[in-house]
Amino acid sequence: MKAVGISDIGRCRKNNEDAYYLAEEDAPLQHLYIVADGMGGCNAGEVASNGAIEAFVQYVAEHKEIQEIPDLLTGAFQAANKSVFDQSNSALEFAEMGTTMVAAVVDNGKVYVAHVGDSRAYLMQKEILNPLTTDHSYVMELVKSGTITKEEAAVHPKRNIITRAVGIKDTVETDMTIVPAEKGDLLLLCTDGLSGMLSDEEMAQMLRQKESVKRKAEKLVETANLRGGYDNISLILIEI
Repeated sequence: MKAVGISDIGRCRKNNEDAYYLAEEDAPLQHLYIVADGMGGCNAGEVASNGAIEAFVQYVAEHKEIQEIPDLLTGAFQAANKSVFDQSNSALEFAEMGTTMVAAVVDNGKVYVAHVGDSRAYLMQKEILNPLTTDHSYVMELVKSGTITKEEAAVHPKRNIITRAVGIKDTVETDMTIVPAEKGDLLLLCTDGLSGMLSDEEMAQMLRQKESVKRKAEKLVETANLRGGYDNISLILIEI
């Protein structure tokens, strides 16, 4: 398993409100990957994304006896939500902060993905890039209802409005996806600083190149910045 994580401030923001986590060899849960995109005034977004990941990883470490990965991920999301929610209510500077988050575990030929918000997961198999998540966003609700198309959603003026986030309410609903994976597949987790700048097909073209995982990840970030880099850009790219 090869994994590369990058978090870039982009071209327009003064601070980086994204965060990511790659499980180390001695981590309580091997092959766990998390990407989060914080939001809130001042530095609250940065506090939310980092705090959510910290609480998530701590829950996993303290609940290793939970054998079923979906149950472990769901519980970890609730722990992350409680941590951010409690802190957001502890001081005015953190009021209404929250974060999107996508977490993935690769285990025994399967990819387990849980997410809240519009940070995404993709799996490339046989050079075809398939989305594993559906954004919890205003425009995706419009797409589901048939009001607009996916192409229209990509340029909609309200495309950044999310309908679900970690830490906004006292509980959070988590979406779970489980798919089979094979050796050589590529798993991509990213914030909307990447997916909002590049189409799925553009990302797929870069991932098809005969280059190292590290170089593919770097090119994705470089291209998002060349397009304007309007947001922080974070990703984890894993070769299974």
